[in-house]
Amino acid sequence: MSGTVPGTLKVSNDCIADLAGYAALECYGVVGMAEIDPDSAAWRLLPAYRLRKGIDVGAKDGVVTVDLHVVLEDGVNMASVVGNLTSSVKFILKQIAELGEVEVKIHIEGIRKAR
Repeated sequence: MSGTVPGTLKVSNDCIADLAGYAALECYGVVGMAEIDPDSAAWRLLPAYRLRKGIDVGAKDGVVTVDLHVVLEDGVNMASVVGNLTSSVKFILKQIAELGEVEVKIHIEGIRKAR
């Protein structure tokens, strides 16, 4: 049974980050999320349960911005992966979190050979 329920939906930044992170992991060519060490400017690959550390979520003037810091697989077409990743994250946030305006920025922090 599906119907409209009156009221508003509030989604936390952590929930948005989780949704975006899991959508990113499903995209071909994405190895995982990266955390940047500000002291050494080096990145490290995050385990799946710590995806939020590689994602920054903010909002300004009704537009939600999601910055994804990703590690890609060596040999993939980066432009294609970024395009797929952007559309996947926007789609999942629109479908599940019911967010209309979402700006997705992809930061490629590293490349890793496939195992």
